[in-house]
Amino acid sequence: MYDSQPSKKPATSYLDHVMASGGTEAVSSVDSLSRALNVGFRVLRILMAGLAAVFCFSNIYWVPEGSVAVQTRLGKIVGEKETALRPPGGPYLAFPYPLDQIVRMPTGIQKIAVHNAFWSETDEIQPAVDDRPETESLRPGVHGSLLTADKNIVQGTWIVHYKLDTGGDTRSAATDFVRHVGSMERAARIVRRSAQSAIVKVVAQTDVANFVAGHIDNQAIRNLIATRLDRLHAGLTVTGVTASRYAVPRMLMADFQAVNQAESHKALSIEKASRQRVSILNELAGSGWQELLEAIETHERSLEKGDRPAEEAAFGTARDILLAGDVGGAVGQMLDEAKSEKTATIQRARAATARFNELLPSFKKNPDVLPTQLIQDTVRKIWSAISVDALYVPPGQKLVLDLGRSEPIDQ
Repeated sequence: MYDSQPSKKPATSYLDHVMASGGTEAVSSVDSLSRALNVGFRVLRILMAGLAAVFCFSNIYWVPEGSVAVQTRLGKIVGEKETALRPPGGPYLAFPYPLDQIVRMPTGIQKIAVHNAFWSETDEIQPAVDDRPETESLRPGVHGSLLTADKNIVQGTWIVHYKLDTGGDTRSAATDFVRHVGSMERAARIVRRSAQSAIVKVVAQTDVANFVAGHIDNQAIRNLIATRLDRLHAGLTVTGVTASRYAVPRMLMADFQAVNQAESHKALSIEKASRQRVSILNELAGSGWQELLEAIETHERSLEKGDRPAEEAAFGTARDILLAGDVGGAVGQMLDEAKSEKTATIQRARAATARFNELLPSFKKNPDVLPTQLIQDTVRKIWSAISVDALYVPPGQKLVLDLGRSEPIDQ
């Protein structure tokens, strides 16, 4: 016995189920939804394709004037030597980040200020006026400072100028910069740390007087920074170092000024004494006092050492200087007087010799008469001198000389 109605097949989809149930309105709704989804998926595919294209071309870049660039791919530099450096211009194509990374480096001079390390660590920028607190002491981590060669505390600020090393091979400098530095922010930190180390070393070899006067060896600081950057293969060069401020801490300013005044007074006293010494020596020996003084000092040192040949040589040198007539002043006057006295003594001796030779024959003829005559001549010469007062008393008269005081003397 067979059933006259066909057997029902199982529905394979929601649409078959709807068709089997005879719902034509539901079929039209599902069909509309299907078409809408198809359209949406097509739009989505187009958008995804557009986004993919934008993503692929998103790393097209240009290099501005005054800069160069190096392109890295997964941390490795793209290109070799000449092709590794991207000069100003463009466009340049690169894979999207993080596959490719662009490192731009300015070729102009950069500047950093070493301020808060050695001036006031509480300030990040250099103030226009000296705003350091007048505290009783310096606190590490709050007040920056340096130590000089003579163990004094000072403070200062420096300006360091640096740039990409374009003096030699720019491509090599740029690749070194990318490999060992990576960014200009990191370069500024490296230069600042190197400058701080160099400043500490150079100031430690400078005394406080030269530091405050501004006599700081900034060239040595520059050389130390350059040496450190070369060792790091940073691809950077230092173009200049300038000390913009240099002073002692404000709490020590009064003491430092007192010391400076004492040093100034000392220098003035030394200069005054030197001028007085030169003036006295010029008055004493004239313009040739230096050679004479050197010979005398050499003679004295030879006496102290017991060096007889050196002593005689120095004595001979001093004698030659004195007798040469180049010495003036009081010594020259004494030499002239001595020469005059020598000449007068010789003349008197010659005159006495001539007189003796003249009277010798008379003495031989009358030995008793000549002495009496000479005595009379001598007495006559004495009494006729201007400084002698002669009083003649008549014969038979007495002369009384009152040599006492006219006024009575109280006992």
